[in-house]
Amino acid sequence: MTFSEFNNRLHMKNGTRFFDIQHMDMLQRVVGHPFLADYFASQFGMLVVKNPVPEEMDNVELFSIQMHADAARGLVAQAKLNAEEDGVVDRAELKHVGTQVLNYMKYTAKGFLAWAALHGVQADAMDLLTCRKVESHQVAARGSRCG
Repeated sequence: MTFSEFNNRLHMKNGTRFFDIQHMDMLQRVVGHPFLADYFASQFGMLVVKNPVPEEMDNVELFSIQMHADAARGLVAQAKLNAEEDGVVDRAELKHVGTQVLNYMKYTAKGFLAWAALHGVQADAMDLLTCRKVESHQVAARGSRCG
């Protein structure tokens, strides 16, 4: 696709339609970021967590991921303290705390998947997180969508 074709699709000029799903998939592969997954996940209040590669996982990598999760948890606490400092939590502060919470959740999920990959049970761990297969009814809370 030429630059002019890209620009026409982006701005829907000259009778062209916006990118279809195949074009969007190609763009995210070129860029190297799953922005489609991020977009759709955000529309449903979900997170995108990169699945670790089992062959690249070792205790050192697992420790590093856990350290990032701990640091992210600290940033959540600091953001909450900063937001409460004046006694009123405004929308911008709430958004900042929410961003920090989502970042912490991503690192925590990534740590769980990395730990599972290290022990050869990554597929089962992914199934548990997404409420597929395994015995998810045994770990899901009553009334959850996973039971």
